[in-house]
Amino acid sequence: MRLGLELDETLGQVWTPDEIANEMAREAFVLIPNAKKILDPACGPATFSKAINQLNFKEIELICYDVDPRMHNFTSHVNQKIELRGETRNQDYLLDSSLENSFDLVIMNPPYIRQELIEREIKERYHQYLGTKLGVSIDKKSNLFALFLLKGILDLAPNGILCAIVFDAVQNSAYGKKTLDILNKYAELISTKTVATPFKDVLIDAQILLYRKRENQISTVKEHCESKDNFLIPLEELLKSRRGTALPKRAPFLANTGDKYYKYSSPFFIKQSRLEGLVIKSDQRIYLTNSEFERVADYQQWMKERLEKHNLSENQKNVKPVKGSIAFNYYIRNAPRHLWNKDNIALSDNFYVSEPKGDFPAEVAWLLLNSDQYLNRLIASARNQGNGLRKLQLYEYKNVLLPNWNLLSPVDVAELSHLSKSLIQSGAQSKKVQEISTDMVKKLMDL
Repeated sequence: MRLGLELDETLGQVWTPDEIANEMAREAFVLIPNAKKILDPACGPATFSKAINQLNFKEIELICYDVDPRMHNFTSHVNQKIELRGETRNQDYLLDSSLENSFDLVIMNPPYIRQELIEREIKERYHQYLGTKLGVSIDKKSNLFALFLLKGILDLAPNGILCAIVFDAVQNSAYGKKTLDILNKYAELISTKTVATPFKDVLIDAQILLYRKRENQISTVKEHCESKDNFLIPLEELLKSRRGTALPKRAPFLANTGDKYYKYSSPFFIKQSRLEGLVIKSDQRIYLTNSEFERVADYQQWMKERLEKHNLSENQKNVKPVKGSIAFNYYIRNAPRHLWNKDNIALSDNFYVSEPKGDFPAEVAWLLLNSDQYLNRLIASARNQGNGLRKLQLYEYKNVLLPNWNLLSPVDVAELSHLSKSLIQSGAQSKKVQEISTDMVKKLMDL
């Protein structure tokens, strides 16, 4: 019967492998062997029902939720067949406010839906309910799985156990860090375990979290206020970042020396592997629409013919160049690095292009971003693509928590500015820049 249940990505579904579900159930019941009332808030194809049933515990009541009627029907059938007492409900778990302090064990693989894909009105209801009950402000950028974790803790009885498998973004993103801080206020972390790419066709690692709900919430919890007094803050509070220059197709826009209008082309940068150091040098030239071109006779017809050759319409000729001081290639293999765009040329969409916010010197930001202390945090947030390759999505890049360079003194910033300009001028190799930057961050930030 399960073979006919295809994933519905719009509902954030990923299946928990049976062996992992079995392990999670075993570990949870070791911590609470007398558990009677159990909750699975996103039951899917009855994976945890079957895992719990294998343990042969008696007098268990299992309450399951799923918004997908297929999963509701399937789990109802399985639970009835294996004679698990309880109920399976085809409704939105996050909107059921009748469950607080009810369960001995909550076990889950929650749905994974980015915040911008959640219906606004529904998201506001989620946040209002959880924020009121937990006495905190829920990060608006939270993935749906983070909200499931928070409600799971609410619905546990004191000393109850939460066992959850979630994407590793829970530890590597700003909203994830905030979620864990809130959990820590209400529950004690017993263990966390990394599982490499556990979900079929999803190239991302996961964490298995085990928490025990406190009898009384602790009075202190690390607050993530949005001020520069925070030592670790999201990258987007330090940099304004965007993807580089997007071309509908490269061929008609890349210039060749024999082209009729080659002298009007602009410098462009595409491949990081062609650099010896960290200072960007043009490796291509590109045709960009500008006022100078508009005055060149016959250029419009020439470009129109080039576009038609590649099945592009004339209105696709208007390519806006993306320029900025700092560039980062979001595909990471062996040596992630931030490049310096000395001549302010247009950069391809292989890169995230950034400028520091406020009046912080761009060359100092570039130097700090190439330290181990900054790079390692970025690497940890990247998703495993297999074969040693990792990828950092733009929203993930923006949400990585980094040391706040705005806390540096003016004297320290001046010293770093002088040093970074010297390294740029000398064309220092990546390894040297990284070593010097790492030492300076250790010295000035005590990291």
